[in-house]
Parts: sequence; structure tokens; C-alpha cells
Amino acid sequence: MKATDKKRHSISDILSSISSQEAKRVENRMLIAAKIDDAMKAKGWKNKDLMHAMGKSNPSEVTRWLSGTHNFTIDTLTDLGIALDVDLLNLQDDEQVAKGESFQATSIIYVVTPSQSYYDQLISSKSVHYSAHYSSN
Repeated sequence: MKATDKKRHSISDILSSISSQEAKRVENRMLIAAKIDDAMKAKGWKNKDLMHAMGKSNPSEVTRWLSGTHNFTIDTLTDLGIALDVDLLNLQDDEQVAKGESFQATSIIYVVTPSQSYYDQLISSKSVHYSAHYSSN
């Protein structure tokens, strides 16, 4: 068997051993990395610019994000989206996007002091309402 045949056979073996779930994970990581890269290009940014915008001091972190292999946290994707002015977390399902529908998410944050009882916490007038409206229009 030729060396190139062995390489093709090895690659084929590796690809056939990857589950569809793992393949989807890799695809999503690559798509996110590509979206970050596209947003950086649109802003005329280099890796160092994103590093500074994210408050990081290690350039290898941005390189890792762009590699397509990094497993992002939601917080990091949110922070990257803010820095790059892009939506890296599309929370709408495909049907909503196709119909052009929007949705609203609301959170209530209670400000509680240690002296308040549980009941007082529930009815506290010191609550802060945060509402975000997302629309594909």
C-alpha cells in the first residue's frame, strides 16, 4: 500500500469514528469562529484589537477563539458579541427567524438585604426589572 493510500485510509477511519453529535459541535465551533473573524474584518480589527476590546492581555486567547476548536461559555460569547457588535447567540428558533417574528425576555432582579425575610424578598419594592426585546426586523 502506498503512503498516500495509508493516509487516506487513516483519515477515513478517523472521520467514520466521529459521532454526528461531535461533528455538529465541531461545525458550530467553526461557524462561531468564522462569525467572529468576519466581524473583526468588518471593523478592520486585528487579533490585538479584539484582545484589548475584551480586556485580555494574552494574544493566544484570541488565537484560540479563532481556531474553531474553542468551547465557548455563554458569557464569553455575549462579551464578544458586545465588543464586535454582532449577535453570536441567536436565541430565536429557525421557524421564528423565517417568519420574521420577535420575542421578549424579561428578568426580575431582587435587591435583598440580609435583614429581609423570604416573604419580604418576594414582595420587595427594591426590585429591578430588566427587559430585552429582540427582533429579526
